[in-house]
Amino acid sequence: MSELLFEIGIEEIPAGYIQPALQFLEQAVCKQFEALGLRCGQVRTVGTPRRLTLAVADLQTRQPDRRVEHTGPAKKAGFDADGNPSRAALGFARSRGVAVEDLQVTATPKGEYLVAVEDIKGLETKALLPEILAGLIRDLPFPKSMRWGRGQISFARPILWLLALYGGEVVDFSIEETKSGAVTRGHRFMAPAEITVTGFEDYLERLRQHSVLADPVERRAAVIAEVSRVVRERAGGEGAEPVLDEKLVDQVTFLVEIPWGVCGSFDEKFLELPEEVLITSM
Repeated sequence: MSELLFEIGIEEIPAGYIQPALQFLEQAVCKQFEALGLRCGQVRTVGTPRRLTLAVADLQTRQPDRRVEHTGPAKKAGFDADGNPSRAALGFARSRGVAVEDLQVTATPKGEYLVAVEDIKGLETKALLPEILAGLIRDLPFPKSMRWGRGQISFARPILWLLALYGGEVVDFSIEETKSGAVTRGHRFMAPAEITVTGFEDYLERLRQHSVLADPVERRAAVIAEVSRVVRERAGGEGAEPVLDEKLVDQVTFLVEIPWGVCGSFDEKFLELPEEVLITSM
């Protein structure tokens, strides 16, 4: 069991795109793993306007071996009275890559049918991940998408970097001219350096050190804390409390990578408007 860490680094996308994209990543990767027979632990997503990130704990390192039974024609259509195979039996065996002598018979409520048994050896998870991750990028839905450069892929905004680690090793794949690696990036203005990470917890901590709160829950709490801080500073004491609009807090959470509160002012004559108008407009 190993950890998967996958980040799509992008130019800033609209705030309303982020949560639906993260929900899609979580649901889509779980469906992929289930279809491939790969067990995993907790699946988490975090994101900002510049990154969509998926982390999967305890992902199985290899598919289990499987035995698959392919049902063919009815037994009575597959062999004549003397036991000689018909064209139907021969064609079915050829299509499944087995000798007609290796076909088995299974009883069903509708009668006896020929069956070709296929033993499928499980693949290494790391060999499956490049196509899984590339598929997630191709399939991510957005209200509006765009193309850039000479590439054919469409996305909400241009993809700038890809971080893909499984068990601490790079999952090697490319989208257009962007190649995956072990590197993320800090805040666009405050700490734009490239950062090498080793896993999800290291990723979160290194980004904090580079002015990015990748986890929306942590970032939302920071937005509220910043608003409270500047209100108290403006009021000159601990008694002042902001009037928070929860929807606005949610929106601001997905507009920034790290919040910084600033308290502005305006002419008091504008306070002559009804309270409801003031609160709604501000």
